[in-house]
Amino acid sequence: MFIFDERRFGDTIEQFVSICLPVNREDFCMVAADLRWDPFDRELHVNPYAAWKRMRDEVPVYHNEEFDFYALSRFDDVLSATMDTDTFSSAHGVTIDSIGPFPVGDPAPMIMMDPPVHTSMRKLVNRTFIRGKILELEDHVRELTRGYLDTHAGAGRMDYVQDLSMRLPVMVISSLLGFPEEDHDNLRVWSDAQVHRDEGSPEVTAEGDAAHAKLFGYYADQISARRDDPRDDVVSEMMESELTLPDGTVRLLDDGELFVFIALINVAGNETVARLLGWAAMTLARFPEQRAKLAADPSLIPNAVEELLRYEAPSPVQGRYTTRDVTYHDTLIPAGSKVALVTGAAGRDEREFDDPDTFDVERQKIRHLSFGQGAHFCLGAQLARLEARVALEETLLRFPTWDVDWDAVRYVHTSSVRGPASVPIVF
Repeated sequence: MFIFDERRFGDTIEQFVSICLPVNREDFCMVAADLRWDPFDRELHVNPYAAWKRMRDEVPVYHNEEFDFYALSRFDDVLSATMDTDTFSSAHGVTIDSIGPFPVGDPAPMIMMDPPVHTSMRKLVNRTFIRGKILELEDHVRELTRGYLDTHAGAGRMDYVQDLSMRLPVMVISSLLGFPEEDHDNLRVWSDAQVHRDEGSPEVTAEGDAAHAKLFGYYADQISARRDDPRDDVVSEMMESELTLPDGTVRLLDDGELFVFIALINVAGNETVARLLGWAAMTLARFPEQRAKLAADPSLIPNAVEELLRYEAPSPVQGRYTTRDVTYHDTLIPAGSKVALVTGAAGRDEREFDDPDTFDVERQKIRHLSFGQGAHFCLGAQLARLEARVALEETLLRFPTWDVDWDAVRYVHTSSVRGPASVPIVF
């Protein structure tokens, strides 16, 4: 039986939350005295683009003194750093408020591993999580979406996030993992609370700590249940799959490794898709001529999803830790530094995209970084695209036009996920 041991896993999980080593490195970085980008600033959660443009144009290697991190914001810089896993390590944490001087505890989530260990784990997960399962989900995703939308069809109003985009991904991911349907709403609430931050603070709230404990107790119970009674779901398949380590050793995953895999998939898969669909409701209301194109020709929707990922990245900041000195634009980023790879800013870079502040569902050759690149390319990218496509198809079929109650829009507040928590629409 698997028993959750906070002493064993606490340090690993808390890497999602807070470890830092302040060091004064002002002399190493370009400085623009009146430019400030703070990933915990609530106003910048709503609209960071003016600050990000100044960073790209004036300070391509930006240093935040308060939280002691560097930031890269140009497309080519973010791409090259993303691909350079030897220099820009994920093993110390992947959010600015969690990166510390030491690698995360063992077992580590897959996104907090570097090659070659990460490569071994990724191969195993691809065989189980990806193998045919995503394509089989479309009918289920469509059925769920229709149910959520049809409930509000005659009302003339719904909250697109609360009533659809926060519900759909947790139902889909939890179904993949084999979690009972009656538990799905609790899992969504706990996941949201765990990543929330109060204004101006990188610290986990008391509510987040409580949600954290509930989530991980639930995961532990689910693992124990499958040890006694394997099922037809991803967790059970992971239990039976063999991991081939870089030295050639072959073994099964232990319960701790299963635990962090479940935590990663359940939280990451729910949060980002919820925000992506929230941005879709807002962006298509702001660009009604683009929405009209999609309503008239649904074959444009897959490309529109890619454009939306570029235009409003739901996970716009990726944290890394430098293992050695590295120089960008004649500016040294010393070894042992926290670095923010601002993929959201890269998506609006004029050096890569023509007219980047315009949302264009027919834009060609969209090479965004919202799913990452290379070793850490998003495991759930295929599923996110499926959910977004189906949700937009079914939404536009029922509601080809809508307005947003802009005064009632609310946002989530984390250092790594950006997007609306509530988008009331009127149709």
